[in-house]
Amino acid sequence: MTLQFGSSGIRGKYADSITPETAFELGRILPKALGPRLALGRDPRHSGSVLRAAFLSSALEAGTEVTDYGMIPTPALAYQTRGIEADGGVMITASHNPAEYNGFKIFNSKGESLEDSTILVTDTPAKNKPKQEYMQGRVRGGEPEAYTKRLSSIPFKKKWRVVLDTGNGGTGILAPEIYRATVGNVTAINSYPDGNFPGRGSEPTRESIATLSKIVGEMKADIGIAFDGDGDRFYVVDEKGSCPLQDRILGSYLSFLARDSKGPFIVPIDASMAVDEALQGTGAKLVRGPVGDAKLLAEMKKEGASFAGEPSGAWIHSEFHPCPDGILSGLLYLNQLEQQGSSVSRAVEAIPEYYMVRKSLSVSKSASRLDPKLLSEGLEKIVGKNSTTDSTYGLRVSSEDSWVLVRESGTEPVLRVTAESKRPSVAGRIVKDTLALISRVLKGRT
Repeated sequence: MTLQFGSSGIRGKYADSITPETAFELGRILPKALGPRLALGRDPRHSGSVLRAAFLSSALEAGTEVTDYGMIPTPALAYQTRGIEADGGVMITASHNPAEYNGFKIFNSKGESLEDSTILVTDTPAKNKPKQEYMQGRVRGGEPEAYTKRLSSIPFKKKWRVVLDTGNGGTGILAPEIYRATVGNVTAINSYPDGNFPGRGSEPTRESIATLSKIVGEMKADIGIAFDGDGDRFYVVDEKGSCPLQDRILGSYLSFLARDSKGPFIVPIDASMAVDEALQGTGAKLVRGPVGDAKLLAEMKKEGASFAGEPSGAWIHSEFHPCPDGILSGLLYLNQLEQQGSSVSRAVEAIPEYYMVRKSLSVSKSASRLDPKLLSEGLEKIVGKNSTTDSTYGLRVSSEDSWVLVRESGTEPVLRVTAESKRPSVAGRIVKDTLALISRVLKGRT
């Protein structure tokens, strides 16, 4: 069995590409690849307990010492991996993917995700297999005490009225506890962990968090914060119950950071033009990198950056730890609002709002058949005159007031198509034309 890491670990539908055999093989090979002391955690997905048992059966057989944190947010597991000086961490999760998915996110001893170029070959031809040596490992329970203590130490002068939507995910217990210890007045909804994610689904979107928006408005809360299934992403609702484009939340945060730092700050290739404009006149350096937290972390190291943020709400603050952390990011965003004496809506008002459309196209393995020359030429016609093409991270074609990006997802068998324009309706037209173009290119014609 060969295991290829994508932009967010190994993921797939349970009982299809992710099976107990996958977990068993990881339990056998990871102690050899990382070391004999591992931290282990999972999100609430119902298949997680089966995958955990399969992983432990082989890991313990190999003599591994496992600290099992049970159900825990991914960033907490990453933080604890470094904190207990484990050789690596194993998080059983599919993050924001639907309930029928599961997977594994692997961390090194520093709490960093393994890069998506990592390939583990876990099988050996039978005739070459060495005689198996059985050793007795051990498993012990763990609590995220260091993580909880660190986040709970973030200082606040005022008491904020916060509504948390944990989406029946892995943050349901820990996030409300930490927020009550720091900001005070906290209401939590969908806080009971349930692997079917009955409250709203595992990915917070403008549509799925309608209940959160309504409650924030009715309660006259200061902010609403939603987390994804494993807590490495967050989504912000303003005090009016409105859902700003999350690129504008990112832009407002960068504008705050730029008052004290000139960066560099890292954002992915699919972030809004508004992010660039948020930093105009500040002297801060903005670097666009690839999509995916492992890739962004590599870009952070390359540039010497302390912050990277994706519009998805996956933000990395390396001075805390190198894993995207929705719980931490929500607290730090609130902390910046407090320091600037601002509200969410006022902070976002300063960031331009353009017209962005994001769509996904299921392609299975067909993406490899896309002719880049045909696609590029077609996109240039769609975007218009004086356009420029960048194929560094996917294929992005830009003009003065519009752009479109086509890239393969690192977590699902889909193509991501993102378009943005300063003109109404243009982004939608670009996406529609791009999807039609892709269909033609897949058929070998334009």
